[in-house]
Amino acid sequence: MLGKSIHFILIFLITLLLSGCIRTLENNNDLIAKNKLSQITPNSPTSHLGYLFYKEFNQTVGRSTKNKTYKLEYSLKVSNTQTLTISQNSSNLEYTDVTVVFKVIDNNSGEIIHKGKISSEATSGAVASLYGQAQSSKFARERLAVLLAQRVYQNLYLYFLENVTQ
Repeated sequence: MLGKSIHFILIFLITLLLSGCIRTLENNNDLIAKNKLSQITPNSPTSHLGYLFYKEFNQTVGRSTKNKTYKLEYSLKVSNTQTLTISQNSSNLEYTDVTVVFKVIDNNSGEIIHKGKISSEATSGAVASLYGQAQSSKFARERLAVLLAQRVYQNLYLYFLENVTQ
């Protein structure tokens, strides 16, 4: 009886030791991916939405290193479609779609190491005044630009996590 319990305790301790090693490896890969993300410089914004994207991406990346190995080139495209008009209330619902097309370029070689396209959409404008509808549409575009910056960060994080050996 005592031999079996020592056997189980020994197996438990070995399992605990191995799980700690695996966790350390996962944390190391996470740090490498985040370090590579901190080496990305997004191109300068040319519009209000571009500025919101730029600001959110830089805040999400967090700390900045002096070593800027990669350049992020991106462009935002907005499309609005009127989806529903209610005559009695003078209310229009507007479907807003914002798409970001991006590529990450290695500054040393000039090669594109990763590229992608991400879209997100929102419905806005469920108010009676024209000013309110315009503001609602503007806020929807702004929220989508911020959301897309976070999604580009997540996309690049996964890319660097998968390619941690490079």
